[in-house]
Amino acid sequence: MDRSIGYDLIAIDVDGTLLDTSHRVPPAHRDALHRAHDAGLRVVICTGRSYPEIRAILDHLSIEFDATITVSGALVSHAATGRTLSVNAIEPSAAARLHTWLRELGYAVLWLANRAECGHDGYALAGPRMHAGHRNWLDKTPCVVHPVETLPPNPAAALRLSVIDDRPALQVVAGDLVRRFAGEFSHNLLDAPSYRLTVLEILAAHVSKWRAIESLCGVWGIDTRRTAAVGDDVNDLEMVRRAGLGVAMGNAVPAVRAVARRTTLTNDEGGLAVVIDDILAGRA
Repeated sequence: MDRSIGYDLIAIDVDGTLLDTSHRVPPAHRDALHRAHDAGLRVVICTGRSYPEIRAILDHLSIEFDATITVSGALVSHAATGRTLSVNAIEPSAAARLHTWLRELGYAVLWLANRAECGHDGYALAGPRMHAGHRNWLDKTPCVVHPVETLPPNPAAALRLSVIDDRPALQVVAGDLVRRFAGEFSHNLLDAPSYRLTVLEILAAHVSKWRAIESLCGVWGIDTRRTAAVGDDVNDLEMVRRAGLGVAMGNAVPAVRAVARRTTLTNDEGGLAVVIDDILAGRA
């Protein structure tokens, strides 16, 4: 690794960062990632998606990544095989209480599990408040989820529970979640443009992309001050704020732009490639 570059690891979000608004990887971004990898940077894909939802992207990039961070930090996997490196699932009794509460609100609930551990990606539980986006996700996702009316007696460990609705309704649920469970969970309210939906994802307390980055830095012997992170949405906020170099995409939400040390061009303008090339040239 060329120490003059100034960074040893770059963490990169997927939707709104790596992908453009057509949900594709622009050639400029792909080429820049190869340059970063060839220069010796650890390139880590950090996303709210599950591992199966980024498998095709990893194949397209054709880079020997060491690890991926998925489910907004709940799961760290070996990139090539999907083997679990670390996991932070919701404690079973807490997941059961959370699930019961969401069902009492009438929601259809998505219970995401770790396929590498249980052979499937969880459960889709129907409910009267089943938004069209819920059905759209089920139609499009590569995840293997079992449609069930009720959970089995010993369900697979929950990495995340999610509900899909219009944003104003989910904002109310998020507020009630905080008041009712008093810090027992973390959550993100996100738009998923590739699925055309808004989702409230609920995770174990303190789960974040940054926590997962910190754990990888510990394993790899990297000073966290020598990390760069690029993102655009609220689940990127902590990693952009705490990385040695935090970069907001030009299309980032205001909260991410507010904590970033730098803002680059949008995902349609090759903003990620600009950041990577500046890092490699020592301009960052």
